[in-house]
Amino acid sequence: MKNNVIEEVGKVLEKIDDKNYEMLLSHIRKAKRVFLAGAGRSGLIGRCFAMRLMHLGIESHVVGETTCPSIKKGDLLIIVSCSGNNKSLLEFAKTACSRKARVLAITSDNTPVASVSDYAIKIPLVKSVQFGNSLFEQAAFLFLEMFLLVYGKRGKISHVSMAGRHANLE
Repeated sequence: MKNNVIEEVGKVLEKIDDKNYEMLLSHIRKAKRVFLAGAGRSGLIGRCFAMRLMHLGIESHVVGETTCPSIKKGDLLIIVSCSGNNKSLLEFAKTACSRKARVLAITSDNTPVASVSDYAIKIPLVKSVQFGNSLFEQAAFLFLEMFLLVYGKRGKISHVSMAGRHANLE
């Protein structure tokens, strides 16, 4: 079974166009601040990415947290959602657009959230032996982790400097 899961994730990651890393890099560099939203396990993937962006020195916020500020022009909202049809996420996208922020969806296909977003990165799923949207969540997490390596290398951001931003009230 474990080989099936590893094989599935590998197939999906191979299908993700490298242009998506460049697109995400461009939009994050242009953004004043980055906001992350998602529901359920996809939301947890977004939270993980927000944390790593903070480690890279990028101002990032998780939508719904008590300290999350209002989104404004020049900001970027990234929505992580396999189905892309969560009503709250669709409203977040519409609100961000009305405030002149950019919206980027990380989703599985031509989903409703992709259609209301300015940009979309599609995780090309394959038939899975796993329950629910596990394959999407795993692939999205690894895609974003690989992106962080690209961003850090391009910006010459060392692991030492990232560690300096790591939480110390643990």
